[in-house]
Amino acid sequence: MILLSYGCIIPESNHVAPDFYLLSGLPLPAGQNPQDDEFTFYLREIELPRYLKEPRMVIRPSDHTVQFRESKRWGEPLEDGISRAVALNIQNQVRESQCSIFPNRRKDGLAWDLSISFSSFEIMGEEVVVVAKWEAKKKGAELINGSFVHKTQIHDSASVEEEITALNHALFELSSKLIKSILTK
Repeated sequence: MILLSYGCIIPESNHVAPDFYLLSGLPLPAGQNPQDDEFTFYLREIELPRYLKEPRMVIRPSDHTVQFRESKRWGEPLEDGISRAVALNIQNQVRESQCSIFPNRRKDGLAWDLSISFSSFEIMGEEVVVVAKWEAKKKGAELINGSFVHKTQIHDSASVEEEITALNHALFELSSKLIKSILTK
């Protein structure tokens, strides 16, 4: 009987439930009005390095190492979160805007096709680093492309909220740069 009771003892679990995070669009800063232009676009599939397609959030302690955080995860595929945040940022910055986002089909009447490819979207050392290249194509017009590099010093590398805020601001700035480049052509 004593031997049977030892078989029923269950050790304490050391499992830590993960926390899930989402990216979001940002409103325009106070006192700034959306541009009066019309901007309709289809946002193609966001391109990411394979290691960023993992649901676990990433830290790069050095240029040549990657660490995955087991208890900090994206609440949706990162490509989808980036697409949604970029589209919301563009729509917040232009008064007349309409869009469609991959994997949805392209709606009729959208003027621009946008492609964005990221090579970095993580913490590197004590900075949040976002590096991307983008292209915009309008039927019958020349291809417009550009690059984007954004580094934000973070004060508390353990604060995921500070990291998410920095990533959201970087996506807002990327959207702003993209719109300015396209609408000034």
